[in-house]
Amino acid sequence: MKSLGTKYILRLAAVTIALIVILIKFPDIAPFGWTIGAIIFLFLCELANILITERKRDTISARQSVNLVLGLKVGKILLSLLFLLIYWITVRMEIKRFSLVFLTLYLIYLVFDTFYLMSKEKEIKRKNYK
Repeated sequence: MKSLGTKYILRLAAVTIALIVILIKFPDIAPFGWTIGAIIFLFLCELANILITERKRDTISARQSVNLVLGLKVGKILLSLLFLLIYWITVRMEIKRFSLVFLTLYLIYLVFDTFYLMSKEKEIKRKNYK
């Protein structure tokens, strides 16, 4: 049986591939290269979140787990703002449209991450019940 992390990594890869296919079908949505970069950036952030939480799940307490998840969320937000800042400094064109596309991608991955954390919480409760 696959672990929860493996299942969500496969789902994350499927979501990322679907977003890239949609972007290829509609390349005029935003600057193509930067949008592909944003998708890959957000994929790597979520992948890191899953791998870190799966690696630490058995060695940390519940309080440390909450701190870890919140720290990862703050880190993702700061890195995302840094990504937008780098775009703004280097391109300076279509910043509003790219920011809107980036925010949409961020929210898609946030929904994905929320489902992962909810499933993880259910798994922990199920293990504690047994």
